[in-house]
Amino acid sequence: MKSKIYIFIALLATLSFTSCEDFLTDKPESVLTQVDFYTTPTRINQGIIGCYAGMAAIQTDEWMFTELRSDNTCQDGTGSSATARIDQTDVASFRTSPSLPLLQSYWYKIFQNISNVNAVLPSVADNKYITVETQRAQYEAELLFIRAYHYYTLVNLFGDMFKVTSVIGPNEAKQTPRSPVSEIYNEIIIPDLVKAAAQAPASYSAADNGRITKWAAKSLLAKVYMMIGGTDNLALAKKLLEEVMAAPEHGLLTGAGAYASIFSTSNEMNKEIIFAIRYKGGSLGLGSNIWPTFAPLGSANTFLKIGTPLGYNAPTFEIMSLFEANPADTRKNACYKVWVKSVSSSVPYISKYIDAGMTQALQAENDWIVLRYADIVLLYAEVLAQNGNHANAHTYVNQIRTRAGLADIGPFATKEEALDAVYAERRLELAFENQRWFDLLRMAKSYNNPNKPIEILKQHTFVTDWDLLYSKYNPIQPPEERFYIKERLLLPIPQTEIDTNNEIEIQQNDTY
Repeated sequence: MKSKIYIFIALLATLSFTSCEDFLTDKPESVLTQVDFYTTPTRINQGIIGCYAGMAAIQTDEWMFTELRSDNTCQDGTGSSATARIDQTDVASFRTSPSLPLLQSYWYKIFQNISNVNAVLPSVADNKYITVETQRAQYEAELLFIRAYHYYTLVNLFGDMFKVTSVIGPNEAKQTPRSPVSEIYNEIIIPDLVKAAAQAPASYSAADNGRITKWAAKSLLAKVYMMIGGTDNLALAKKLLEEVMAAPEHGLLTGAGAYASIFSTSNEMNKEIIFAIRYKGGSLGLGSNIWPTFAPLGSANTFLKIGTPLGYNAPTFEIMSLFEANPADTRKNACYKVWVKSVSSSVPYISKYIDAGMTQALQAENDWIVLRYADIVLLYAEVLAQNGNHANAHTYVNQIRTRAGLADIGPFATKEEALDAVYAERRLELAFENQRWFDLLRMAKSYNNPNKPIEILKQHTFVTDWDLLYSKYNPIQPPEERFYIKERLLLPIPQTEIDTNNEIEIQQNDTY
């Protein structure tokens, strides 16, 4: 049974979101009203739960701007004339419009939740309203992690970013320029996560299971250092990863069916999960839309008791062929399956997030796993591949392969051989978990080749998957090689941000 964290979401998410919207006005009394609300531990906790709910609202769309743009997934039905499918094919083909409503909504929800965090944080940080220091420290750690998590996503998807660390009104917002990525890392993301790692508890009672722990903060901070790259940052990441791997609270699930059980709705918050964004199916409005969004189009009575399966995110033929090349890999059926729609039609679909018991439309039970132990083990192998210890990286890759029923590999003779093996294993182990996009971005630094991600994506689009995804289905506008350039690894800044600012010029990302 899920924790009491959900009791508050249903009752207080609206309160948290609406009250934080008061900060979008210039009236000082609006700010005072909000400040006056967060004056007790109970009310502060309500605000924090609202921030968790904000993360849940964001995650339901994030696959579109991460996994769908990678070589792991594609839009099922690229020949469709439906607006949603055309828009998503455009996103996957690196021609995202700055005016795309889905992009604007995703952007807004992230900044809304940053605003939520900034509204609650002062009442926690000033040590005035909470008398128990361990509670105050925990609450501050949770808020700082959430803010850092959002900014980490923003800088990797959009680049230079608006730095907002306090409640501001529209006039001040219009005077806020985009800050360099390095500044966002050094002034928000890293200090927030360092403090969160120092203050968050190692674990919680069952009633609060799912809240931010020190291991979640250290895991994300390690990813931050690895994304920035460089010898010193890799050393910092290595130390953090070692600490997480030594934590008694976490480890790999083992035994028959272990991989599939990581994602099961009956085994949520198992020891492999370091942090997950939590959902609760049913009639409370706290469920996830991921399963009905991913379930194959036209399969209503087969997969869903209620609602319409959309088939918006499907495995590419390239990644399926990688699984098929290793018949012994026990991860395959947990990652994707093929629905035999008719004698002449078979439809592959992502099977990691099945909720067979869903009773309300778009209200699935599945949590969304953000950080898990296998991810950390493979990140450690990646660090070893880069810091001169590539000959030892296979030890950690093989931990993951052994659970998957695969033979050991290595030792690796070169850094490049080790990196190839690590990224190949990460692609299969973490398939459809929104990790591949960030792996591709890191490759630019780990291989010392800024064009490495684009080279991989062009191979997937125009060679491996072209005939099956595009030529066969004759999309209205197939992908064009001119858009496959490293500048387009960044999404455009939503056009509304540029059009509504009459105070300073907001520079759009290159080529948009």
